[in-house]
Amino acid sequence: MGNVSMLVVCVAVIFSLVSVSQTAPVSHTCEELLKPLEMKTIDPMIGKWSFIAMSTDRPGIRTFTDLFVENIWWDFTPGASSNSLNAKKHVKLMEECYSKQSNFTLEKNIWTISDNNAHFTAVLLPTCSDCMVTMTRSSIKGNVYTNLKLLSKRRELSKAELLEFDRQIECLKLPSRFSYTIEEELCPDTSPPFPEMDDFWQAQKDFLEIDVVKKILRA
Repeated sequence: MGNVSMLVVCVAVIFSLVSVSQTAPVSHTCEELLKPLEMKTIDPMIGKWSFIAMSTDRPGIRTFTDLFVENIWWDFTPGASSNSLNAKKHVKLMEECYSKQSNFTLEKNIWTISDNNAHFTAVLLPTCSDCMVTMTRSSIKGNVYTNLKLLSKRRELSKAELLEFDRQIECLKLPSRFSYTIEEELCPDTSPPFPEMDDFWQAQKDFLEIDVVKKILRA
């Protein structure tokens, strides 16, 4: 190979390397991925959101979801004050549709969520433009649990978008995500409320907090 040909090859290789480096995806640090978003208004959350995936360190939630829950979507509407939201959750549970109402209040980038007798806090984390990632921490019987939830205006996300969510899960050292089905039709917005089963749900929560049960579910 002559000197001129060798020069051409070298130049081509250099340009190809520069091109690859410019198009390679940016690898965000955990600090960037877990930095709460600044929320000056409730407007970005208003609308209908499909529940895409979740990760939690609370035993039993994944098993319960895999066995009974097909899909979930949320409808956020303005609440009574400028910093509050009415949140209506629609759940397809064993081929039946139900809904549940809760209230979200925003204060200094932190959402306080009231759901019957349960109260917990959440922040929003970086994600795609039409997605929402919430990190929720709750205390139950002295145990603190972390939930990471991914919602979107779409029902299906790209591999790259899911990969970023997986990276956030890794940063928090949570279990791998589990996803909701996208094949099943979503519940209508006229879904009836869950039946009054406060005693049943409380018994279920108490059961999941038994040490032996938690060890079995974590195994």
